[in-house]
Amino acid sequence: MKTRYSKYIGILASLTFLISVAVSVAGSMAVKAAQIPDPAASQKEAIDRMHHKLHEGQAAFKEQEAQALKELNEMTIREDVRAEDLNAKIDELMAAKTQIMRLRYGHLVEMRTILSDEQKIGYDKAILNRSEVK
Repeated sequence: MKTRYSKYIGILASLTFLISVAVSVAGSMAVKAAQIPDPAASQKEAIDRMHHKLHEGQAAFKEQEAQALKELNEMTIREDVRAEDLNAKIDELMAAKTQIMRLRYGHLVEMRTILSDEQKIGYDKAILNRSEVK
């Protein structure tokens, strides 16, 4: 019985760690208009529109992610929890996270389309530094 709970606690701890790392990295990936060297007024407007579109697109998935994580945590402390139920909830949580990341990385690619070649150099360096790719 004790081993069973230890297993679930280990799964929950690992999942919580992975999500916190993903959120930390993803949260630091946003590149604001102010971070792009010498943006033109039209670029600033386009960047603001893109960020608005990104945040709107992610909102429902972020709610699903938060709800799934809450439910996963609640399930973990139940006496009658089954591994299959935990795995299904983890799949639900990761599906929401997948959609968030797809939108985020699509946004990063879209942002590059409005930059000059010179601006892309700084933008690309900022992305690589935030993801700690050297």
